[in-house]
Amino acid sequence: MQELIDLGTVRLTIPAWQVAFYLCVISFAVIFGKIKGCLLTTYLSAFYWGYYLYGSDFLTAAHGNPTAQAVYYGFALALGGCILMALFHEER
Repeated sequence: MQELIDLGTVRLTIPAWQVAFYLCVISFAVIFGKIKGCLLTTYLSAFYWGYYLYGSDFLTAAHGNPTAQAVYYGFALALGGCILMALFHEER
């Protein structure tokens, strides 16, 4: 019983509501057979959580340099675009 009580005091690095939302979206995507949507949700969640956890470290290392921030966001958008193109590309 003590183990169950201890679960309530665990501090997660990612908020539990975000994990629950992710699991709900993934579950509905799998149920309705939308595998590409499932993959897209996984990629976007991973990128968001990576920024959520380590974004402040990057901005600290960049010393507030706006060029470094622009390059960071630019590559993130480019990678996201490449992922979208790869997911929705169909060969005929």
